[in-house]
Amino acid sequence: MAGLDLSPIDWGQPWFAGIAHKGEMLARGSGEPLCDSLNRLLTAGEAGGGARGGRMRLASGKSLLFVPPSDLPEGRAYETHIHQTGRVPTRDNLHDLFNGLVWFAFPQIKARLNAMQARALKKSASAATGRGPLRDAVTVFDENGLVLACSSDDLAQALRRFDWRTLFIERRTATLMQTEPWAVGHGLLEKLVRPYKSITAHTLIIPVDDSYFRASPHQRRATVDRLVADWLDNWPFFNTRDLCPLPVLGLPGWWPDNTAPGFYDDKEVFRPGRSRQR
Repeated sequence: MAGLDLSPIDWGQPWFAGIAHKGEMLARGSGEPLCDSLNRLLTAGEAGGGARGGRMRLASGKSLLFVPPSDLPEGRAYETHIHQTGRVPTRDNLHDLFNGLVWFAFPQIKARLNAMQARALKKSASAATGRGPLRDAVTVFDENGLVLACSSDDLAQALRRFDWRTLFIERRTATLMQTEPWAVGHGLLEKLVRPYKSITAHTLIIPVDDSYFRASPHQRRATVDRLVADWLDNWPFFNTRDLCPLPVLGLPGWWPDNTAPGFYDDKEVFRPGRSRQR
């Protein structure tokens, strides 16, 4: 893909679970621009009943299309352009590769985040104000977000308290059985190509019931996509305090070193909790 080297990407890593299938398809592609490769997958998905049986659409009703970066007019905000036209300016780099793959994996989340960004941009332009807490939260989640599907209130509270010992040691098996992480931030996915211990995601906890874990991976991903989009629709006060910092390589099953004694004793990574809880 126009000189883009995908060889460092290990699609079998757990953090790529939501995007690996499409990513491996792209890795077998030709040397065409990334936007063309993504559009081929988009067309194949439509022909095969993908994108929930039809053309992938944004909240504005526009059909999704990946385009060269030159498609973005000078002076127009990136998110506003996408919302108004459905066209996603796409560079030939890993950052935009993962952005495209997240559009495929979580189309409802991406469409909702784009609509929220466009609305916040319009509001800030008319009021001549700064970014504001909503736009900050949307940007952080879009870039560095992780969704934790969780069927245990106790485990959810442990994460909110930064109670790493309960979450990862004392109730490690429960964390494996009653939670499931999905990386949705394209910047987070890019960092995880070359993982290091301190990578920390901004995590949105989504309650699920036990039946969620009996569904297929495809069904679980679609459920997370729908639940997060619904939550964003119905929580107008979204800000960064809704997102829990989570050092992702501490997740059971995500990194072999986290089974070693003392892995979670590193206070520079697994920091003490907040004094106030949302």
